[in-house]
Amino acid sequence: MIVIALACVLSSAAQAQTKLLTYEGQWGNALEEIIALTPDLPVTVERYDATLLDVTASGASLIDVETGAANHLCDEGPGQSLSAGLADGLPDTLMPEAIHACGVGYLVTSLLLAAGTDGPDSWTAFFDTDTHPGARALPRGARGTLEIAVLSSGVAPEQVYSTLATADGKATALARLDALFAQTQIVFWDTPDDAVALLRAGAVSAAALPSVHAAQIMLEDSSATDAPFKLSFDAQIYRIQHLVVLPAAASDTETVRAVVRRVLSSQGQAMLADQLLAGPVNRDVWPDIPAGVAPLLPTAPVHDISNTGLADDTDFWLVHGEGLERDFGRWLDAHESGQTPVSP
Repeated sequence: MIVIALACVLSSAAQAQTKLLTYEGQWGNALEEIIALTPDLPVTVERYDATLLDVTASGASLIDVETGAANHLCDEGPGQSLSAGLADGLPDTLMPEAIHACGVGYLVTSLLLAAGTDGPDSWTAFFDTDTHPGARALPRGARGTLEIAVLSSGVAPEQVYSTLATADGKATALARLDALFAQTQIVFWDTPDDAVALLRAGAVSAAALPSVHAAQIMLEDSSATDAPFKLSFDAQIYRIQHLVVLPAAASDTETVRAVVRRVLSSQGQAMLADQLLAGPVNRDVWPDIPAGVAPLLPTAPVHDISNTGLADDTDFWLVHGEGLERDFGRWLDAHESGQTPVSP
C-alpha cells in the first residue's frame, strides 16, 4: 500500500500543470489554441472575468492583463521580475514596448479614426466640419475622448498627458469639444458596437473606434472594388496586453518560458492577428499575415506605431482619472441637457 501511495504521489508531481489565467470568450480561446500547438506542454488554461482579487491564491504562473493591471501587479505585489531564465530566448524582433518589468506584452489594440470615404483622415480634420461635414461619434467618457481633443489641437503625442495634467490643458480639451458641439452633432457611444452601427447607418460621418472593430467592419463591409470606410492610424491611442509572471512560476520556469516563447513566436502572433484582429508585437510575423489584413492592424509597419501613436498612460489615469471623469461628466451633462456648460 505504501509503494502504491508513493507511486501515486510521483505520478501527480510529474503531471503538475502550469496555470495560465486569461479571459473568457474568443480572447482566451485564441491563447489556448496557441499553447496547444506545443504537444504535451503541461499547461492548464483557466478563465477569469478580469476582476480577480487574490491573484496569488489562484496558483497561476501567468496572468493575462492589460497594462494598468500589469503595472499594479509589478509595483504593488505579486508580479515577479522577468528573470534571465524567462527572458532568455525571447525574439529580438519584438517592439520595444513589449518588454515589461514583470512579463511580456503580446498584442496591441488601439482607438483610431474610422470615417466614410469622404470623411476626415486625422484628429485635426475630425474637428473640422466645414471641410468634412457630418456628425461625429466619440466614447462616452473622458478617457480616449480628451486625448483626441488635445491631439486635434496640434499637441504632439508625447506631450498629450503632460498637457492634460494641467488646468489649462483640460480647459483646452473641453474647449475643443465645445467648438465641435457648436458645429455639428456629437454622438457619445457606450459600446463599440454602437459606434459601428452609427457608421454603417450613415448616422455619423466619422467615429473614434477600437481597432478590432474597425478592422472587422473593413473586412465585412468592403468589396474588392469599393471600401465604404477608411481608417486613420495616425496618433492612434494604443494599449498593450501582457502576460505577467506570478510567484508560482518559480517552480515551473521551463514551462512558463515555453508558453511565452510560443505566444510570441511568428506562428502564435499570426494566429492572434487572424482570430482577434489585434496587432502583433513580433515584427517577424508580417510575412505570415494576409496582405488584406495586415494594414488593418495597429502595429503594421506602415503605421509606425512607436513613433506616431500615443501609448495609453495608465499611470496618468490612475492619478488624474477620477477628477477628469467627474469634470467631463459635468460638461457632458450640461451639453446633453441643453445648458451652457460651466468650466470646471
